[in-house]
Amino acid sequence: MKKGKLASCFAVLAMAASIATASAQVLPHESRIVDTKHSVTIHGKNMTYVAHTGLLPLYVNDTGELAGNIFITAYIANRQPDSPPRPLTFLWNGGPGSNSAQVHIVGFGPKRVTTADTFTEWGQNTETPIIDHEESWFDTSDLVFIDPPGTGFSRATSKEFRDILYTGRGDAEAVAEAIRVFLTRYEMWDRPLFIGGESYGTTRAMLVAEALEKRRTHLKGVILISGGYDTGQKLKRTTSEALNITLFTETAYFHKRLEPDLQALSSTEAVARAESWARTTYAPALARVDALTETERGIILAGLKRFTGLDPKFIDKGKLVIDSDVYSDNLLADQSMELGRYDRRMVLKKRASGAFWMPWDDPSLLPMRDLMEGTSRVFNTYVRKDLGFESDLLYRGPFGKSFHPEPLTVDPVNGFSSDWMAQMFKYNDRDPAAPAPLRVAMDLNEALMVMNVRGNFDQSCSALDEAVAQSDPLIRRRVVNYCVVGGHMFYSDVAARRALQKDFRAFVNKSLAQ
Repeated sequence: MKKGKLASCFAVLAMAASIATASAQVLPHESRIVDTKHSVTIHGKNMTYVAHTGLLPLYVNDTGELAGNIFITAYIANRQPDSPPRPLTFLWNGGPGSNSAQVHIVGFGPKRVTTADTFTEWGQNTETPIIDHEESWFDTSDLVFIDPPGTGFSRATSKEFRDILYTGRGDAEAVAEAIRVFLTRYEMWDRPLFIGGESYGTTRAMLVAEALEKRRTHLKGVILISGGYDTGQKLKRTTSEALNITLFTETAYFHKRLEPDLQALSSTEAVARAESWARTTYAPALARVDALTETERGIILAGLKRFTGLDPKFIDKGKLVIDSDVYSDNLLADQSMELGRYDRRMVLKKRASGAFWMPWDDPSLLPMRDLMEGTSRVFNTYVRKDLGFESDLLYRGPFGKSFHPEPLTVDPVNGFSSDWMAQMFKYNDRDPAAPAPLRVAMDLNEALMVMNVRGNFDQSCSALDEAVAQSDPLIRRRVVNYCVVGGHMFYSDVAARRALQKDFRAFVNKSLAQ
């Protein structure tokens, strides 16, 4: 062979090899699923399963145009051909902008990172081995973890579609469509269906429930984790505000800032006394706050100090309401410390006056940062090696500041860069006069159940109970509340995971009986 022809041959072979190598990688807008086999032991029972990991396409219904891809990780247990269909639960995180890594390999999936038993003991490192998850929800239901548009490996195919999908409605429609595609592709239309989200993911879950029920894709249950609950219930603002102090009582008790007689009680008893005072004294005072005498204001301020541990100088003397951020910043001001915003058991050195609060500085979020921002070596290795899915895309999270070809700006009000999802996302794209999405879903499906879960160092469990109590009786009987010890990501504590594993099983069984 002549030298020139030999060189040409080598060039062609090199190009072919390059193409073959590239084909093993998933291109940004290529829909592909990888199937792998695994096993896990939960409570002594060995379960074998298949993982489906990859991208589901979102096609525009009218034109068939590809609008984007949604990344999913599905865990489907092997079962006997004649066994009844297992429940199927779709889960996601919040943000908006958060990928599903936390609920996936910390919270509920069949595998999880190795951590201390309580979040306060974790430290900053989650780069630890992945192990069988003893408290996984997988023993009750097959699980599908979804990354909404712009999170994880999920991407829109153009800026035009991006701007459509980065809205409350577009985001929820994308997730609902991904669920439809999954059910169709894997022939799972006979499964009892559950959906659940954390934080903003609860808002998404309520919207997705509405979208699915309107399309006759009936759900058995909706799980709302560390977020909102809205069925259009009519609440007295003053009662809701008053009951929020139970969160502060719980927090002050943990940090030993309550008065001695309260501190001598159990935390449950202390919170119960705070709730009683809030209902009988505080809420009525808030209802006539502008007409209170100075003596009456003094009595309320003394009660707030007693049940929250906060120095009255940090309490708004006009409104007599304690702002959550003000509380977190100042409960431990005499120690030059402030509280974590996601878990008020945790503390950090007080910021300089005027300095922005940033989530990655907060010890109640910092241990999760690598998982949230897609920089976790353990998670990336798990996805590529164990699950067999490879992509050069960043497993994107909510905080931005990754590669961006255009100059970024910083919001002078909150310090967030312009590529934070919170800055790009359009929340208020619904008619405020429209009925609550969850109420619509529950009216369309009279068997639909709702499970609320909160951590007692994140939100007021008493306020949640009140919200459900004020719901329509036809709705209220289909809602169950669970309050666990923990913060926003309460599943960081093994005790909370154990409790919720049982609670989830009970909820599923009750829902299936409807």
